[in-house]
Amino acid sequence: MSMIPCQYVRARTPGFTLLEVMICLVILAGGMLGMTAMQIEGLKYNKAAFTESQAQFLLNDMVERIRANRGNDAYVIGYAEAPPTQSVDCGAANAACTSNQMVIWDLNQWRSKVEDSTYMPQGQSEIVYDNLTHTFTISIRYDWSQLGGLDITNGQRTVTITTRI
Repeated sequence: MSMIPCQYVRARTPGFTLLEVMICLVILAGGMLGMTAMQIEGLKYNKAAFTESQAQFLLNDMVERIRANRGNDAYVIGYAEAPPTQSVDCGAANAACTSNQMVIWDLNQWRSKVEDSTYMPQGQSEIVYDNLTHTFTISIRYDWSQLGGLDITNGQRTVTITTRI
């Protein structure tokens, strides 16, 4: 009886070579870097949107303060102008304030929020009253450079509301 020699055929097992694994890792790393950059941009624009809504809130706050003290057109202040010094705390429970004292208290309270860096980055405010149309133009200007790059406004953004009381 003759023996037939067995030939072992090495079967090619499917799998990844080291080169294929390295290529996959490079592609994965590129994708992760892209996603990180998108996340950073998203956070930056989210902060800008939050600051914008804070400005809108502060504008509406002053409109409501003016409406509450209707008939007094003394709510006027410039960007560089300091509000008058308040002598009476109109926020106290038993405070009896005149209309003009309420104006001074409102301007001080509102201006302190606008200039507070937790509300507005480098915030400034202005209120202009037009005697002809009996309208108030309330503006808030703040630092907008967190979005990167300075444009023609020098990194400042101004939000304005005009209302007739």
